[in-house]
Amino acid sequence: MDDSRRIISVQIGDSTKQDLYYAEASVGERSLFQVPVRVNMLMSQGCVFAGYNIKRFELNFLKKFLGVTIPESSVLDLRDMNGVTKLQRRTGKALLELDEVCSEYGIPADHKRLMDEKAEPFKKKPEILAQANEAAQQLVAKGWSPDSSLKYALDMVANGHAVFESYEEFVQKGGAEDTLFHKYAVGDVICEYQLLQALQQHGTSPSAGSRV
Repeated sequence: MDDSRRIISVQIGDSTKQDLYYAEASVGERSLFQVPVRVNMLMSQGCVFAGYNIKRFELNFLKKFLGVTIPESSVLDLRDMNGVTKLQRRTGKALLELDEVCSEYGIPADHKRLMDEKAEPFKKKPEILAQANEAAQQLVAKGWSPDSSLKYALDMVANGHAVFESYEEFVQKGGAEDTLFHKYAVGDVICEYQLLQALQQHGTSPSAGSRV
């Protein structure tokens, strides 16, 4: 979190329509400059912003880099819903990835698999291994085992490089929807919305108003 320098994209939508705003679109309707306007408009309509790990991740970045503050009363973090916390207890895992929870509810997350496949070659590069080893030491200092630390760090570092390379390809193609980055970015939006619906259908959340 502390090492992050900027936002490259923001996605807002549901399972039927998704809007992607990105950094290199300096002007126009897909520019990041449109995000504060869009968020304020949605808040004025009484929308609730739902996402997986949104309180610990997206909200911090939106405030830090775009000056966007969404009050907690307008936020629903899927990680805090009963269905997810029950799954955490059953699996004994304190942190479940989005695709793990989606799998439990039969929600496809193919976009994650595609990015994982792109990340594999990065794991063999010496500079990536060096970055992962450095990051792993921080986890070991927190009590993680050396093997778990290196695996987690290598996955994260390699995935980060894969995402950014995909983003550069996306920009070069003018923000084309058939690129891996676009599929990956909007894939989370679709999965999270479908997961929200599944959790509500299982009676794990009180009824609420419109959600984004």
